[in-house]
Amino acid sequence: MLLLILSATIQAFFSPGGGVRDAIIKELSNAKEQIDVAMYIFTDRELLHALLDASKRGVRVRVVLDAEKAMEIKYSKHHFLEGKRMEVRLDKSHLSRKGKYQGIMHNKFSIIDGKVLITGSYNWTHSAEDLNDENILIIKEAEDVTKQYKKEFTKLWKRASPFKNPPILDPYNKSKLKKNIGEWVIIIGRPSNWNISRSGHLFVDFGESKDDFTFLLWKEGVNKLKEKGFDFERLDNSVVELRGKLILHEKYGLEIVTDNPDAIKIQ
Repeated sequence: MLLLILSATIQAFFSPGGGVRDAIIKELSNAKEQIDVAMYIFTDRELLHALLDASKRGVRVRVVLDAEKAMEIKYSKHHFLEGKRMEVRLDKSHLSRKGKYQGIMHNKFSIIDGKVLITGSYNWTHSAEDLNDENILIIKEAEDVTKQYKKEFTKLWKRASPFKNPPILDPYNKSKLKKNIGEWVIIIGRPSNWNISRSGHLFVDFGESKDDFTFLLWKEGVNKLKEKGFDFERLDNSVVELRGKLILHEKYGLEIVTDNPDAIKIQ
């Protein structure tokens, strides 16, 4: 399809070091009504919080992610988006037009207020921002082009499945935990111990052997909690709610490992 965009305003950004993330956040911060995102991989914490801020302002946020990658990557942000009452759908692998091969939802674009289009090779990830050679275009005043992307997003949204709330598990029921390895879960219980290591990471333990469940929050997340005034001492006698992807580490046993401060709450 040939579309004329002679009157459009188009900006190009490149990574690493080209200000891609900041350019996206700037546009998200200007959203008034709606943000639609179709993203193959979404793990970037700063972009997550930009969407959270938009949602708090009353902006409707809809996100479609590739289901296989979202469930595979432990830092995928779909769970946290849904937990903040934003609309999230996961697109499962689908057959190609010829009907023989599995496909993936490999798009990387967003539409803001139906007027601003952001598209390119850039996934919303730390690697895309700081490591990879990536690009985006921010396109404005191109109604025909944006209309085509809105049509594509609508198709993806209808095809994708709503993200369902994960199971709630007892951290001391190891047999039940093991049945949910590789899945996103909510774990609620009273810790047996916790500490912040010399490296600045938070460990919340539920038992004393390596076979017991442990929650690990990386230093970046701990620093965010400190900025928010999180009372770590309350972990001594409180029930906590933990969210994330449950893994079985060959050395450290059952774990949730994350950098997201929203993954831990004191009830």
